[in-house]
Amino acid sequence: MLLRYHHVMNLEDVFYGRIKPDPERSDKDFRQAYRWLEKEVGFYPLFLAVGAREENMRMTGYQNQWMQGKQGETKLNTVLFSFEEIEGVFTDYDIWHLVLGAGAKEYKMPEQDKQMLFKKSWSKARWLKKADEKTNTVQIVTPKLDLRQAGRIWVRNRRTKEKMEEEGFIGVEIKRIKIYNE
Repeated sequence: MLLRYHHVMNLEDVFYGRIKPDPERSDKDFRQAYRWLEKEVGFYPLFLAVGAREENMRMTGYQNQWMQGKQGETKLNTVLFSFEEIEGVFTDYDIWHLVLGAGAKEYKMPEQDKQMLFKKSWSKARWLKKADEKTNTVQIVTPKLDLRQAGRIWVRNRRTKEKMEEEGFIGVEIKRIKIYNE
């Protein structure tokens, strides 16, 4: 089983079932860009990193939970869910800055910019090849995600693992991804 699609979420938001993105819980600084994307793809987006290597998983920010806050305390407790297959729309993360910049123009993006973001002529195989060749460049957006279908679940510690198992998840692993410049 090749797990190529990765989503991270805070432990407090995890439940055993299907999740849908909630615009009200989205980062307010990006909400307008996400609304623009919603109009383009037909659903409010839930983002997943794409790629089979650990390097690709860094796009989720899972490793950030080992950064220390004040007095040595960590700020986050996140869970990384990895999937074999996801239905959705691929996007080129290297082009996402054009979407963010379009906010100043009321998100009136030129067709050429949209083409660079969505690459609609690309096959799934071509997207996956790009993700394998150049990490942290491919995302997929989906309208919903069934967490029960995850092929792998990584957590930061034993207490989190136990909580996940109490929720009904099986095969939960304690796994750390190193922070750059450690």
